[in-house]
Amino acid sequence: MCGISVIINRSNNSIDRAHIEAMTDIIAHRGPDDSGYYFGRNFAFGHRRLAIIDLSPLGHQPMHYLDRYTIVANGEIYNYLELRDELRRYGYHFRSQSDTEVTLAAYDQWGEECVSRFNGMWAFAIYDKEKETIFCSRDRFGIKPFYYSEIGETMLFASEIKQFTAIDGWRARLNKRRAYEFLIYGIRNHSDETLFDIVRQLPAGHNLAYNLRTHNYSIRKWYDLKNKGNRKKTDFKTARREFADLFTDAVRLRLRSDVKVGSCLSGGLDSSSIVCVVNHLLREQNAHGKQETVSSCFDISRYDEQKYINAVAAKTKVVSHRVFPRFDELFSKLDKITWHQDEPFVSTSIFAQWEVFRAAGENRVTVMLDGQGADELLGGYHIFYGKYLAGLLSRGKIFRLKREMERLRELQDYSIRQIVRSMLGNLPPNFLRKTARKTNSNEISHAVRRDGISGSSELWQAPTRTMREESLAEIEFTHLPILLHYEDRNSMAHSIESRVPFLDYRLVEFALSLPDEYKIKNAAAKHILRESLREKVPESVINRHDKMGFVTPEEVWLKQNGTSFRKELEDTIRSSNGLINSNILGILDAVTQGKRPFDFTIWRFIAFGRWLKVFDVTIDN
Repeated sequence: MCGISVIINRSNNSIDRAHIEAMTDIIAHRGPDDSGYYFGRNFAFGHRRLAIIDLSPLGHQPMHYLDRYTIVANGEIYNYLELRDELRRYGYHFRSQSDTEVTLAAYDQWGEECVSRFNGMWAFAIYDKEKETIFCSRDRFGIKPFYYSEIGETMLFASEIKQFTAIDGWRARLNKRRAYEFLIYGIRNHSDETLFDIVRQLPAGHNLAYNLRTHNYSIRKWYDLKNKGNRKKTDFKTARREFADLFTDAVRLRLRSDVKVGSCLSGGLDSSSIVCVVNHLLREQNAHGKQETVSSCFDISRYDEQKYINAVAAKTKVVSHRVFPRFDELFSKLDKITWHQDEPFVSTSIFAQWEVFRAAGENRVTVMLDGQGADELLGGYHIFYGKYLAGLLSRGKIFRLKREMERLRELQDYSIRQIVRSMLGNLPPNFLRKTARKTNSNEISHAVRRDGISGSSELWQAPTRTMREESLAEIEFTHLPILLHYEDRNSMAHSIESRVPFLDYRLVEFALSLPDEYKIKNAAAKHILRESLREKVPESVINRHDKMGFVTPEEVWLKQNGTSFRKELEDTIRSSNGLINSNILGILDAVTQGKRPFDFTIWRFIAFGRWLKVFDVTIDN
């Protein structure tokens, strides 16, 4: 895991070394082990290295190959050993044991199509000396970040937005439309735009090709998930076995490392599954040493999952590290977290995740496996229930529909009204999206000035009515992109590489091919995951059906410390140049007085205000 910097001068002037060094030094946390630079005629590469595979100097970047190619890369290609063996049969030779050298050989052999052969996470730039081009690529699901910006005569590529602040002429200006969508709907990272008006991100599964002669560039989508994972007619027993094999292999590949590997353990099904499969694989390999896990815990039982963490720890005999995030540290650490996150975040759960990775770093666990992606793939969110029921109704599966409705009442405590509403809402086109738009933009929207801001989003243009459509939306737009952003920044802030086995593309495509009833059965979400790992994961976790998510006692903190939250909101209003008004204070007061249900809206405004100050963001009238 690393960080990259690229500066291109479109007037064909050479690059000042001080500029590329400043841009690269800002992300020293992404790569504390090494740094390096390469200067071309009108461009420069910068790199910070976090040594994970091949810790020797042979893994240094920028890396050169065949006296033709130079690369700066961030991420890991997990199947590099298999690719290296294949490339050797084509006559390629390798000096290092690194996946980076394999990436260069693969590019020489297969050109831009090489990325379709990679199983991993990446964002890289390859200079081709003969063609005078820079080829850039981002992995299928955007696990690793890649930003670009044009400032004056320079074109810039970076791993983090904050790198652009080192460039002469940089000025942070607000992208009002994206700010509105974040504040009102809580969405971000759903397009190539960011909250900074001149910063864009290369979308997941896209390549960027830059011509150093003409200074033209093109962006092309190389991975289209919609065309993957077509329905298969497979009986459940066969599907369960294949799912288990794919998931186990995904975890196995992500254990490849020359440094210590551990896992995040929340106590939920997803992270527990990873920990238990890792434990199984280590036993098979007769590996020495115990697996280490890090968990976020709380003294308030409603938000604490130690009962399940203890069950997993007892079964696997892991070394369990635990952190207890405290409110009295939240605001004192907020500026630092905001700086590392680059953009504001939707809840204080990001603070808890920050503490988890901090503890991992303190215990020298350099690689951490985490469970991102399982909910999106396997119907883990409550929104999937309505789509599942609607699917049963539309196919005339009345007996199963009746049984699922009964189980929803028993297992998830749904009322009949909730069940019917969630089901019927997925039948008429646009119903759910229109309802969500009306609800979300009601009282909260009055706290934001809308002059010159479009309140519509791409998300409202494509309603989802099936579980597959919802999974695609979750993976590509609504949930996963922002969760991966949080994961990358919080882990890299502490020089930790985070790996996400559920996003092995083979597993993703297979999960999308499965019938709905393999994912939800008897109102239990992620059915195939539960049945695939029933023998490995503690029974109390397998049979757990409450959906806590990765949470903090944010509601308790807010109600017990209303004065602190109010002060933060007042600071946000003052910093917003009239964009935000005092109506948000009325929402806070209503929540603290018990007149309005708690939601995460208040935190979004607080985080936005801190972000404005940390990055000195200008809001144009």
